[in-house]
Amino acid sequence: MQRRELSSLCVLLAAASLSCGQARRIDYRVSATTPVGFVMEAPPRPLGDRPQLRPYQPQPGDIVLYDDYNRLFHIAFMLARTGPPTHTAIVIEGTDGKPALLELTGPRTLTAKVCIMDVGTRFRSYPGDIWVRRIHKPLTPAQSHELTQFALAQQGKSFAIGRVLLHGSPFCPRTGLRQALFGHTYTNRRRWFCSELVVAACARAGVLDGRTCCANSTFPRDLTSDDRMPLSKHYGPPVPWNAGYLSP
Repeated sequence: MQRRELSSLCVLLAAASLSCGQARRIDYRVSATTPVGFVMEAPPRPLGDRPQLRPYQPQPGDIVLYDDYNRLFHIAFMLARTGPPTHTAIVIEGTDGKPALLELTGPRTLTAKVCIMDVGTRFRSYPGDIWVRRIHKPLTPAQSHELTQFALAQQGKSFAIGRVLLHGSPFCPRTGLRQALFGHTYTNRRRWFCSELVVAACARAGVLDGRTCCANSTFPRDLTSDDRMPLSKHYGPPVPWNAGYLSP
């Protein structure tokens, strides 16, 4: 990538970081047995058949992917040689035993904080599309406990704008020798970006191997396929989330 392209990418990423982000923190209130909207069946049904929706029961370890179709974000991600979805979170078990979301979010991206949020309220208020990758095998109590403890320890931490800008520089740790030298999964950082937080959470829970799944070189789009890590071994494919039944 030439110097002009790198400069453009850094400017776009900085501008995107100043743009409006996600919703403010909401305390979690979802019942442990209450479905939250619906998810579409996977794999897709034959062409022309009406999509079938099933109630979505959040499970600790589920990966959530978002796209609010922010044009500035899409351009910045394209220049970073990736694309939408542009945001991600993970379901955890709250301290009250109810499912919750571990997410880096806030009114503006630059001031975003790691929060534990109500799943239903967050999903229904999100101004865009949501996909869910449901975990194949429920976490053991020990795994779920580790995930919860990780989430609690990260609350209030800030957005890692510096490391995001690094992805638009020659030191981007996504490929080749740079990934071998700089790609890593840390499970206790002062700052995070969303997909790094999710992969680190999966590593802490023992779902993914942090030695081979480099959290600091992962974008949200990487969590939609097996191109960079063996997600299909542990997760179903991304399926669209819907707040209610499809209209007739």
